[in-house]
Amino acid sequence: MLIQRITAEYRKRECEIYDKIREASDEFARRNKAGTDTTEALRRLEAVLAEFELFRCSQT
Repeated sequence: MLIQRITAEYRKRECEIYDKIREASDEFARRNKAGTDTTEALRRLEAVLAEFELFRCSQT
């Protein structure tokens, strides 16, 4: 069985991306609840999710 060793740098970067996702998601929720334009929040969320996808793909 092949076990991938996860380095401290990998975990740090992963946590940074998760934090960005959480922040963008929270911003979207706040704007949506307030009834304001959510376009920028959705663009930010889309960008960070694309970043996450690239990060995960590069680790395989």
